[in-house]
Parts: sequence; C-alpha cells; structure tokens
Amino acid sequence: MALALAVTLAWLAPASDAKKRVSHSGQYLKLAKKGLSDARRYWWDSQHNWFDDRLNDTDQNPLGTVWTMFGVWEAYSGVATAQPTPSHKSDVEWFSNFAESYFNHALGGYGPYPGSYASTDTLWYDDNAWWGLGFMDAYQVTHDQRYVNDAAAALNFMDSSGWNKSTHTFGWNNKQSNAGSNLETLGGAAALAAELYEATGTGRYRQMAHRYIRWGQARANWTYKKHKKKRHHHWHGIYRAKDEGPLSYIEGTFLGADLALCRSGQDTACMSAWQLASKTWTHYHGRDPFYKPPADTILFRYVLRTVGEPKVQQAASQNPGGGISLPKLWRWARKAGEDALNNARNKQGLFVKFWDGSKASSHHDGYRSYSYGQLLTHGAPVALLAWLGAIKEPQ
Repeated sequence: MALALAVTLAWLAPASDAKKRVSHSGQYLKLAKKGLSDARRYWWDSQHNWFDDRLNDTDQNPLGTVWTMFGVWEAYSGVATAQPTPSHKSDVEWFSNFAESYFNHALGGYGPYPGSYASTDTLWYDDNAWWGLGFMDAYQVTHDQRYVNDAAAALNFMDSSGWNKSTHTFGWNNKQSNAGSNLETLGGAAALAAELYEATGTGRYRQMAHRYIRWGQARANWTYKKHKKKRHHHWHGIYRAKDEGPLSYIEGTFLGADLALCRSGQDTACMSAWQLASKTWTHYHGRDPFYKPPADTILFRYVLRTVGEPKVQQAASQNPGGGISLPKLWRWARKAGEDALNNARNKQGLFVKFWDGSKASSHHDGYRSYSYGQLLTHGAPVALLAWLGAIKEPQ
C-alpha cells in the first residue's frame, strides 16, 4: 500500500528529469482529477463564475474561449465516462449548461466567448464543431436530450451558414470565406453529423456525414499514377491536404466520424476506422505528432475510442497487417500522455508548455500566438489522461 501511494504521489508531483510511466489506469484518473482541480484553483474567475483564458488574466474579456475550454470539457466527460458517479455526471451537467451561454441567438450559432449575442459578432465554424461534439459527449454521459438539441444547433448553423454548395468547402467564419481546404472544419462537421445520426437515427445527419467525408477525401492530397496512358488516383487513407498537410485533429475528427457510423451499423465504417487509425500511426511512426495540445488530444481521444470499440476490434482481427495492433494504438496514446507529463508541466504541476517541452510562446497558430499560462495547454493533456483512464489497455 505504501509503495502504491508513493508511485501515485510521484506522478501527481511536477515532472523531474527521470522519465515516468503510469502503471495502471486508476493513476490516469487521479492525474485527470488533479488536473481539473488545478484548473479550478488557478484559472477560476470568481467575479464571472467561470474559467479565465490565462493565468492572472486581466484582459477586458478574460474568460476562456471555445477552443480554450473544449479540452476542459472533454476532461470532465472523460472522467465521468470512466467513473459515472452522480458527482461526476453533475460536473458534466454544470459545465454543459454554462456552455450554452456561448450561443449567439441573433446568428444561430456558438460564438467564441460566453454572452456574445450581437448580430455583428464573428462566429467560427470549427468552434461550432468542437462545441457540438462537447454537447454530444455530455449526452453520452447524462442521456439528456437537451444536449443533443444543443449539438444539432451547432451543426445546423455550420451547414446553413458555412457550407458552400458550389465549392463544397466550409468558410472559416461567418465573415470570411474559405481560404483553403479547411479539413479541420470538414472533419469536425463529419464527426458531429455522424454522432447526431447515431443518437437520433435521423437520415439527414447520416447524409451530411457522408457528404463531408466524401468532400474531405476529395480535398485530400491524392497521388496519380499512369497506367496505359490513363491517370488513376489512389487515396492513401490519410487526410493530407496540399495546403495543410496531415494534421492530428483532422485525422482524429474523420476517425470520429467513422466510429459513429460504425456504431450506427455501417460495417464498412468500422473497417475504415481501423484503417485510418493504422495509417495515421504509420504516418507518425507511432510517435507524438507534437502539433499543438488541443489538436493532438482530439486525435488520441478518437484513437482510444477506436481501441475500445468492439466492432473495430472485429474488423482489426479480420484485417491484420502492417505490424499495427490495437494494443499498439493504445500505447501510442499513452506515449503522448507521458510526453505531456514529463515535458509540459511547471513547478506547480500545471501543463503550461507544449508536449515536447517547448514554450507555448514559441508557437504561432495562423492568426494568433500562444501565450504562457493558457488554460488550453493545461486542459488538453488533462482530457487525454481522463480518456486513458476511461479506456483500458487491451491485452
């Protein structure tokens, strides 16, 4: 007992020079719970009764944005999935109910900041995908139809306002048209539509999921080979847009779409999920992508759900090969979690760096730079730890 306690406390403490490994799933849950407790301790804004975006945030609008808060929401849902106690379910309900305050009634979609209701606001379509998926996770935990309706509102806004029927692409936001493949939004929409179909059985959502998957593949980087003077295109099974390249959360969201369709009875989607997960492992050589914490967590969350899905397990047994296995996929996710634990924490045990140990401020994400002490760098690995605790390592 004393030895087990010592091991647990060593993991709860900030990282040292020695590399560590969690020995059983219960420790992942302890770490996730501590991460959530730390989020409340260090980022809580008592004036606004919500989380700040950064440590000691003094901005005029200090609260966490959608992209910042998605990882924290995932962490609450992951813990409740692993241990569906009344207390953990209540935590998910509390968070999800506040998440509804991000809805902009004037525009019909979710804004990046709570309480932003003006018709002149900028609403991001990928934000609506993440928020919709958060509500679907809340539904899986609570079985409250309210959250399905919240998720449907996000998808309806995306499809009616953001989807271009001529170019078959999503815009970036309600004020800016598409500037590239934007596969991250396509993947998020595909996963959300598929999960809504799984929950409701509504055929329109299934059609939307198939449409987004089809055009996501069309926007992917196809290779062409000549055969008898004819060109034949071959899709390698991984989404690598020419203007973006493979990105962890793009592979993750399309994997999520396959999984939801698989659970809904589409057997070909089960095989597609297994193949996409395997090919993504191969692309990254089983290593941490080290892209950005929220994006990498989206990938590994769906990798873990692939491992835990019985129908995918059956598909994997029917199509083994390439040296990939479900245990290897699980260990890949564990490797990412260990990278975060060993490299990303400060002296207080907060995840304020990227998982390779680099400073957040050294990274730039398109239109913004990351800052020290953002809740998004903390919440994302906490969510991964929660899902590692929820989905056990296969034998």
